[in-house]
Amino acid sequence: MSLHPRSSNSYLIEHVDVWTSKGQQKDQQVWVENGNLRSIGRKVVVPVGTERINGNGKVLMPSGVDAQTHLRVPGQGHKELPQTGLLAALKGGYSAILTMPNTQPTIDSLEILKRGQDEVLPYEKEYGVSVFWTAAITLKLNSSEATKYHDLVRAGVRAFTNDGLGVESDAVMDQAFAAMEELGTPLLQHAEFLGHGGTLAPGSVQRQVGAVPYPDEPEWQMVERDLRELRKHPGARYHVLHVSSRKTLQLVKQAKAQGLHVTSEASPHHLYFNSESLDPHNTAFKMNPPIRSKEDQDALWAGLASGAVDFVATDHAPHEALMKVGHFDNVAFGTIGLETTLPVLLHGWKAGYITPQRLVEVFSTAPASFLRLPRGFGDFVEGMQFHGVWVDVNAPDHKYTPDDFSSLSKNSCFLNASLPGRILGVFHQHKIFTFS
Repeated sequence: MSLHPRSSNSYLIEHVDVWTSKGQQKDQQVWVENGNLRSIGRKVVVPVGTERINGNGKVLMPSGVDAQTHLRVPGQGHKELPQTGLLAALKGGYSAILTMPNTQPTIDSLEILKRGQDEVLPYEKEYGVSVFWTAAITLKLNSSEATKYHDLVRAGVRAFTNDGLGVESDAVMDQAFAAMEELGTPLLQHAEFLGHGGTLAPGSVQRQVGAVPYPDEPEWQMVERDLRELRKHPGARYHVLHVSSRKTLQLVKQAKAQGLHVTSEASPHHLYFNSESLDPHNTAFKMNPPIRSKEDQDALWAGLASGAVDFVATDHAPHEALMKVGHFDNVAFGTIGLETTLPVLLHGWKAGYITPQRLVEVFSTAPASFLRLPRGFGDFVEGMQFHGVWVDVNAPDHKYTPDDFSSLSKNSCFLNASLPGRILGVFHQHKIFTFS
């Protein structure tokens, strides 16, 4: 896919169907001036000299917000580079990403945070994709010593997580929830008690490749423990990353019904695949948590439709090729996902699992609201900065190859999968990117 960038201070996107979380509007005109949305309607009056872009009857929706990206910055340029990660986000239709702190070194101090921010800044400007930051809950992820929550929030951190490791200590969770309650900042939990040694969820493919089974108890039991601690701090915000088990989802539903500030997300691979549809020859199917049963898959789609699952996040986890060579039990966990998530959601829409409005909500509006991003991210708001993705939602299914991925790493579980839709272009304020 070739990228064609340009800039325009005033442009009118004509003949587009506008999808937002509020509904659908046919054959609209969308006027953007000086990077801000000015007007949406059937007949928009624009100044002389405004550039006109023919939308050809395709769909324009708010660009996505990914609340879980492993950008690998700082220190892991062998896995992903700022320029390749943000290019992948751009081509996946995203306006903003939240990057995880399990880097080398860990993002657990102001110094490391600033280093990461400085590294990505030139590419944020080039591609128009904004990077927002998390920091670790504890120093070096696996210690019991808390990071300086207040200082890190003042420096721009939007959430705290030890993603890649579940926080096993009740005392650390109690301390963290107390701080989050005061700050209003969400805690993102990678729910996993260690010691299970598992690789793939139980199923025919797991048995075929001889991988150690990975049960769902380490996930839902940690969420169960976390909710006990959360009840001591009912003002704190708790978010479950990449839910894989219907048992976890049931706990989330119960907590929501009790009025706790609990949210959850699903990742595209858990929605599209189940434990019986894994490719036994593609080790990108080893991710944490693993892809589980058809019943779990169905529960995630149902939860996404009902709101029990709040939004979709990619868990984009690039690795160098050698980290994915060998037996499933021995390779690294993780798969990339920035460039295949919107097609997975289009698959869900075509299959009748979600409506167009809910698709936009889980891709764009809900994660932007969750992260409390400035207005204009995740929605079309007149007078605010404009971020949109132009999509042929009815394009024929496309079979993915390594050449389709702009990420430095190619460890995708969607290799050889056929997904619907085609992203035609992305608009970030005055920046216009079209693809061919």
